[in-house]
Amino acid sequence: MRTAYDEIPYANLPFTQALPRGHATIAMLHGLTPPDPRAARVLELGCGAGAHLVGVAAAHPGVRAVGVDLAPTAIATAAGDAAAAGLENVRFEVADVLELIDGRLGEFDYVIVHGLYAWAAEPLREAVLEACRAHLAPDGIAYLSYNAHPGGHLREMLREMAQFHARGLTDARAQAERARGLFALLDRFGEAGGRTFFAGVLGEEVHTLSEAPEPSLVHDLLAATFVPVWFADFAAAAARHGLAYVADAIPGASRQAPWTEAVETFVAEAAGDDRIAREQYFDLFVLRRFRHSLLCNDTLAPAATPDPAAVPRLFVAPYGESLELPDHLRPALDDAGLLRPLAFAELQRRTGVREEELAEQLVAAFDDGQVEFHAVPPPAALAPGERPRASALARSQARSGAIVTTLLNQMVRVTDEPTGALLRLLDGTRDRDAILEAFPGPLDRPSLENALASFAQLGLLHE
Repeated sequence: MRTAYDEIPYANLPFTQALPRGHATIAMLHGLTPPDPRAARVLELGCGAGAHLVGVAAAHPGVRAVGVDLAPTAIATAAGDAAAAGLENVRFEVADVLELIDGRLGEFDYVIVHGLYAWAAEPLREAVLEACRAHLAPDGIAYLSYNAHPGGHLREMLREMAQFHARGLTDARAQAERARGLFALLDRFGEAGGRTFFAGVLGEEVHTLSEAPEPSLVHDLLAATFVPVWFADFAAAAARHGLAYVADAIPGASRQAPWTEAVETFVAEAAGDDRIAREQYFDLFVLRRFRHSLLCNDTLAPAATPDPAAVPRLFVAPYGESLELPDHLRPALDDAGLLRPLAFAELQRRTGVREEELAEQLVAAFDDGQVEFHAVPPPAALAPGERPRASALARSQARSGAIVTTLLNQMVRVTDEPTGALLRLLDGTRDRDAILEAFPGPLDRPSLENALASFAQLGLLHE
């Protein structure tokens, strides 16, 4: 079977919000005990050409991953990329989610479904949830992202405007080009300084669509099925399939919302103790149009808010400027960061604060946007070692102009061939002298050290 994604391939990129180590962090913060993401079984439904799952497998050799998709060309690309990087801990299969509701692929600790749910008719949406439940380990976590209301209504309106403007056209590429022309015009309405309705949030949507790449317009905006859902309806559908809502996969969504007392009173009266209703009101207030929801088996009982009792199991790092951290926490976290978060026990040793009190302080700092938590240390080195080793995936991708996936599943571009050549040499067998000798061109030691330090900073090097 050939799909629209075979005809017009979707962008093949990793996405940090769907990383199992991030999901483990949020789950732990809400009182659960998920499997170690560094040695987990990971399933991705609708994996496309596999960039995300290949990145997960490259960063964590202990992971065992399976990706499935209905598009054969996407699966062929994914399998080829994994083979080029020498990754034996990930495999890809052509499969229809409708046939996976029996859990035939086995049990997985983390199940990832990015985007598929909101671009599927109701039978497939139900099958997605059932396939998640059927494959999810008892303590596992499922991730689903989807278009959401009320912001989804804005995108639906713009979609219908584009469909009208592209009426009579049957070619998907021609429809996308026609739609982009309309959005480009609407995006310029404000240039004359006159009145325009295409400003604010709607203007941001229009601007985004005016610059959207062709595959995004074809598959996201103009797809045959486009179904934003209310969060409350999504949570109810998940519950019908034995799944319970944990939290949003975006860490900031677990912070205490900066509502005024009047807003908090309104929500308390309108939603009471109904957590799902409270979340839905928050969507109303921010006009949310996309969600990243984490689910678990309904036999578990995730906490509605960050649980201070869970914090001692986590690692801690400053977040943003962290200018408002308490005086005793700021110096204790001075040498911590994304690549080197501190274990709670070490932070307690440095501060001398009692465990319960320190945990409460960290939750308060998290709510204020001053710290972030990690279930496990990030899989990248803080500094290059004696024999620097870049990930096998990055080495297989490294060439001038190419996008390289870091161990943090982020993207960096190789801007020139010498940089690509250097990255390809970092297979962990060479020390500095051997790298200088093997490098195909002039390279002095200070320049080498600077380049290695930059690679480490970008998260390209293993410990």
